[in-house]
Amino acid sequence: MRVLFLVVVLANLGALALGQGMFGTPPNEQGREARILSERNQQAVQLGEPHAEY
Repeated sequence: MRVLFLVVVLANLGALALGQGMFGTPPNEQGREARILSERNQQAVQLGEPHAEY
């Protein structure tokens, strides 16, 4: 019974490590394209003072 318990615990730890990406790209991220960190057009953004509307 102890051996079965240890096998189940090790299988769960292996599944956790696989899902967290410890053995490479996690399965839920495979096949996705690399995302650009900033997808906004930075030249079109204008910063200024906020308008106070009462």
